Amino acid sequence: MDYPNLLENAFLENTLDGAEACPTEPAAGVGGETAPRALVWRQLRWVDRRPVLELEDIKAEPGQPGPNGAGPAEAELPARPAGRRLRVPLTPGAYLGLRVALDASGAPYRFCSGYTTGSTDPGTPGTRRHPCPEAARIDRGQQCPRCAARDEFIALHSAHLYPGTLTDSMRAYAMLEHRLYIATFPDGTHKVGTSSLTSTPRRLDEQAVATVTYIALAPDGLTIRRAEDAVTALAGIGQVKQVASKYRAWTHPLPGAQLRAAHEDAVARARAALTEFLAREPDLQLSALDEPWVPSLAMNRPYAALRARNPEPLAPCDSTLDGSTAGFFCTGAAGQFVSAHVGDPDAAFLVNTAEWRNLLVVPDRGFTRVRVQGSLF
Repeated sequence: MDYPNLLENAFLENTLDGAEACPTEPAAGVGGETAPRALVWRQLRWVDRRPVLELEDIKAEPGQPGPNGAGPAEAELPARPAGRRLRVPLTPGAYLGLRVALDASGAPYRFCSGYTTGSTDPGTPGTRRHPCPEAARIDRGQQCPRCAARDEFIALHSAHLYPGTLTDSMRAYAMLEHRLYIATFPDGTHKVGTSSLTSTPRRLDEQAVATVTYIALAPDGLTIRRAEDAVTALAGIGQVKQVASKYRAWTHPLPGAQLRAAHEDAVARARAALTEFLAREPDLQLSALDEPWVPSLAMNRPYAALRARNPEPLAPCDSTLDGSTAGFFCTGAAGQFVSAHVGDPDAAFLVNTAEWRNLLVVPDRGFTRVRVQGSLF
């Protein structure tokens, strides 16, 4: 049976930044004029607590080498990112099928993600994404060197140490109310993090956390980052959890009781650290919070495995960076991970879409090869 593919629907959906979904430049495909249109997979975003595929159209660009090297029809794909982001809602039950496009050496096409600046509207502090002006191909990471130098958001992470590095627009964003949280992942590890007035709760929707407690509130981002550093230094709770480690955590979770106990311990240690920190800095404006982050309905399927008395985790899924087909029916999401199946909803697995970030992909019609046991719930 032929199922509608979410990627092929991309050109029928609304686009980001008000751009037209169907470009005026010639669109590039793989394998000839009748082949599916290739896209750059940018990321799985969370918008209004719902997962949305963020893709980018590509345009014809003479002289660019093309993917796959699989014969005359695919010897060249003159293409570059067009700068137009397309958004497609990840709806439950929808089919998503793709393969990563490869060049003649077998390497994926990875493109710069662009850069972020502060909003130019002084009345609405925030951030704005810009496409890479060069549409540069990169070997690793997220940005080309030029866009890393243009990026204003990067300085925000150390602005409490070097306040002079912020632009006026980013300083306005930093002056927004910020929260401090303790997040626990399914394997019982933790991180401390911050979210702004405009990024709550989206910031945590994107993190693939198991459970979270907001523990402090500050009138600005510089104060909250000082508190974040104090929790790291005094409680030993780190500020980073890599995506690959998050994925392993979701496929090897702790039982629910152990997970709750681990989170409560981390929160207690963080609160003690803040108490010690405020004793040294009594004039700092920091208010205590005790507020949980609650998963959205779109996250129900992956979180069901964590809520079970004896959780049977979602099975891991093999990487498809070798150009093999990834195809499945979507049932939900957590952060960058999609819960899915290939026909039997009880035989569920977890797809790490983060490995496709900024890669050129082509719509496909196959199914992921998986070996999973049926769920008990």
